[in-house]
Amino acid sequence: MGSNNKSIQIAEYLRTVILSGFPPVENLAALHHISVSKLMRDFKTAFQTSPYLYFRKLQMEFAEEHIRNTGCSKKEMAFMLGFSNPANYTLCYNRYLRSKTEESWKNCVGNDVTENHHMLTSKIPLPVAMLDKNMNYLLACKELLSICNLSGIDLIGKNFFDLFLENVSDSALLKRRALEGEMSSLAGDYDFNIEGNLLKSTVNPWYDDVGEVGGMIIFVTSC
Repeated sequence: MGSNNKSIQIAEYLRTVILSGFPPVENLAALHHISVSKLMRDFKTAFQTSPYLYFRKLQMEFAEEHIRNTGCSKKEMAFMLGFSNPANYTLCYNRYLRSKTEESWKNCVGNDVTENHHMLTSKIPLPVAMLDKNMNYLLACKELLSICNLSGIDLIGKNFFDLFLENVSDSALLKRRALEGEMSSLAGDYDFNIEGNLLKSTVNPWYDDVGEVGGMIIFVTSC
């Protein structure tokens, strides 16, 4: 219980310094009268992550709320959070949004996908799609449809490979891996081509409630 209390205290302290920068771990340990090794071990047990990554998540949660309330620019937000390079902030923030999206989809696995479709596709602020084991669309966000010039088209049930040209993109590689049947091997970065647009994308598996791969999630990272 004592170790857990220390970890909670450290987590609360990190929340108070999100605009001041991440303090050295040695300082955190000294401030809370604990060794560095014990701090790292107990914090990992309590929060399943490191103090630094926990701190970054707190910053990104703050950024999401602040941007929603004020409409401030990415450059302003990067400066406020102490990022010397706005591009590093953007990378960190997009990674946070992707992680949040994956968690949202994991929570809806096992429920009626159709029932959750409208909520997920209207609120997730990223160009993403969710596919089943056969690479058929389960969900497709509005941002993805817009980038692919598919606005107004219902992709649900359609196969991913029916839309992308295999001879001018990584679709052939992805299709070959999919046909091999090992879904976890599909994870990676791919360039897809649709109607002359090259989409740089990241593909990751999603898992059902018993821990088995249920299909893939595709994030378009740039176009």
